[in-house]
Amino acid sequence: MDIKGKFKENFKAITDETGFAGRKFSVLAACSGGADSLSMLFLLNEIKEEFHFSLSAAYVDHKLRPESADEAKFVERICQELGITCFSLEFESNFWEKEEKNVEERARLKRYELLFDLAKSNNFNMLVTAHHLDDQVETVLMRIFDRGTGIKGLSGIKPVNSGSEILLNSGNSSFFVVRPMLNIAKNEISAFMQGRQFLSDPSNHDTKYRRNYYRHKILPALEALLPEIPYKENIGRLAENAARESEILREMMLDFWQRLVTKNDGPEIFIPRNEIKSHSCSFWLTAFSYLFSSGIFADAQFHRSPSTKTLHDITDFIFRTDPATANYNPFVFERTREGVKITRI
Repeated sequence: MDIKGKFKENFKAITDETGFAGRKFSVLAACSGGADSLSMLFLLNEIKEEFHFSLSAAYVDHKLRPESADEAKFVERICQELGITCFSLEFESNFWEKEEKNVEERARLKRYELLFDLAKSNNFNMLVTAHHLDDQVETVLMRIFDRGTGIKGLSGIKPVNSGSEILLNSGNSSFFVVRPMLNIAKNEISAFMQGRQFLSDPSNHDTKYRRNYYRHKILPALEALLPEIPYKENIGRLAENAARESEILREMMLDFWQRLVTKNDGPEIFIPRNEIKSHSCSFWLTAFSYLFSSGIFADAQFHRSPSTKTLHDITDFIFRTDPATANYNPFVFERTREGVKITRI
């Protein structure tokens, strides 16, 4: 199947999942002017009438390089040629002055914050990003090697997220971030963009950034060592399988926690002592991992799961019987001889 066929098939699955199939809706494409995001923009423009959506694009100026203003103009010109409305967004000029360890994550969240604000003010239904198969592979490998991830981490990048899953305080769970290129490889994109203009960001080659290190060091090494194995496609399937199984486990855990919900002055969970004893430590480690993203408490929905150490601390806490209280954001755990009560902070 060619790249357009894959893209259409993926986008149809996305509209089915989000409930926009057969309806009119509006799409905002995040476009940096690079080959990945421009290929996505061209493909979206080709299918917009078939899928009944209006299309706009947004360029985010990270204020890292002086040439970014010219890059914004390049994206605006492409959009003008396609008859697409283009929005330009900017980081604050002092954003990079703060020295923090995980600057990549902070920049990613800031980028989404700007795009979400734009989407909210213009009533967009979807934000589309150009994450592709190689990005998925990098993400899964980083989670394995850097974090020793579990099944949720092996799920990698999802094809569909609600707004609240990306930014915990976005307050917008009916707005979707979608990625219709997750099974499309970088070499397919390069072939599609042959003969077309696009921008190249030199920072994408700086291996001081963790993702770039994987992209330019780890993946080429794997390709050299495993020339006969389609490892990218295999890791892509691993992510799909893990996502499916993780979702089933999430539903089972949601049912489990809902059974323990009580309503006194407000919603709370009470785990009787006999319930605690009837399950193993491994069960509770998994159960608490899913509690933090279960949505049992509406305002705690999509809170990120705590570290493995914190999960062990929580499990140790519930197995003791002496009265005590502990905070594990966003929950308060109150332990008695009869059991453990969990409430929202």
